[in-house]
Amino acid sequence: MRLALGALAGASLLTDPLEVGVPTAVAAPMVTFYVANTGDDNADGLTPDTAWRSIKRMNFSTPDYARVLFRRGDTFYGELAPPLGCELGAYGQGPRPVLTMFKLLNQPSSWTLHSPKVWRIEIAAPETHEGYTASTDANIGYLMVDGVVKATLKFNLDELFQDWDFYCDIENGVLYVRSEMNPSDRTEDLRAAPNGNAFGGTGRVIYCEKGFNNIHDLHITGSGGCGIGGTGSGVWIHDCLIDYIGGAELLDGSQRRYGNGIEHWVNVSGWLIERNEICQVYDAAWSPQGYAGAHGGWRDLTVRNNFIHECTQSFEFWSTGEPTAPGYERVLVQGNYCENGGYSSFADARPDQDVRVHLLTYKLRTPVDITIERNVFVNAFSAYSYHSEAPPTSMVTRENVICLRRGQRLEVQSQRAIESAMEWQAETGRESGSTMKVAV
Repeated sequence: MRLALGALAGASLLTDPLEVGVPTAVAAPMVTFYVANTGDDNADGLTPDTAWRSIKRMNFSTPDYARVLFRRGDTFYGELAPPLGCELGAYGQGPRPVLTMFKLLNQPSSWTLHSPKVWRIEIAAPETHEGYTASTDANIGYLMVDGVVKATLKFNLDELFQDWDFYCDIENGVLYVRSEMNPSDRTEDLRAAPNGNAFGGTGRVIYCEKGFNNIHDLHITGSGGCGIGGTGSGVWIHDCLIDYIGGAELLDGSQRRYGNGIEHWVNVSGWLIERNEICQVYDAAWSPQGYAGAHGGWRDLTVRNNFIHECTQSFEFWSTGEPTAPGYERVLVQGNYCENGGYSSFADARPDQDVRVHLLTYKLRTPVDITIERNVFVNAFSAYSYHSEAPPTSMVTRENVICLRRGQRLEVQSQRAIESAMEWQAETGRESGSTMKVAV
């Protein structure tokens, strides 16, 4: 069941980022640089005929307040950090340019037999693979085998029992994979998605540290960490495709995995995310989260008119901190079409099956000013929502359309199914004015 994006929710398709506080610096690039697979990093990058070739050249050479355009139909490997006020986009004809961290593991000679049916590759060594060779990171979120995600990461080498189970020896830069024969001999295309380590332990394909960025018309994929994130202010992300993100180990000793399409850690402000397609994500399509302490928060964030599908969660909010923290201020989720919550390619490999939902909240110990309105939520695995604690009344959910299978719960922590929506609304005070439907 698919409805026109924004139509059923009654959302207006706004176009001016200034309406939600994105500063004007995102719209005034001074010079344009071009990047193409046929380019030359020794060129000046100022015309399509003298384009640069790599993300590395772009990272080291782009000045503040510039525009960088990647050629459509090309694929670029690496982790990208746009300068202050930088615009990232596309030029030419064809599909969106691909920005990815995929390591291409298609050299049979790079694999050695470690033990019966267990193969190893020194993934930190650039000569063993193609794709993103500049990173030595062996924290792999998933394998992609001829276009199919294999997400069963094990935390002990002796637990590789099933075909394509894998283990990451992060310290020594080695990947182990369970396979009946050399993995490269049995596939046409074998890829591994690393967490990435260019910008710290939490990897991102695009890391907006400086801020005031305009990011559009790109395909961001192949990250074991997150797709886009960063601590800079004033970022506008629109008309992008973000898919196949996450699954890497969160390196805090907990043996947990993570990965969000777009993630905001503490003290991010002024982000507008609109008209993107976000799908196939280990955790949430979008998540502002973290430890706010006494002074941290998230301010002026708007997520509207996106198409979100096959993510383990569509939206996730969690915060810990003191009552003195600003917490969430003016956060708006509006007019998004969200389908098949909890049905990502990663979801079966998760240890926590209850969180396969559209809307997830965890703790929310800081002040909360969040409005979720006029969205469409269609189909979910475990329930429409999951709340580790009852959301505060200052988190407003209203005028949404929620369409679930018969017998599907509205909340993991409640036995009320979609057929008892009116009773659930009265008991919880949530979803005022929302339309609840049984899928037919």
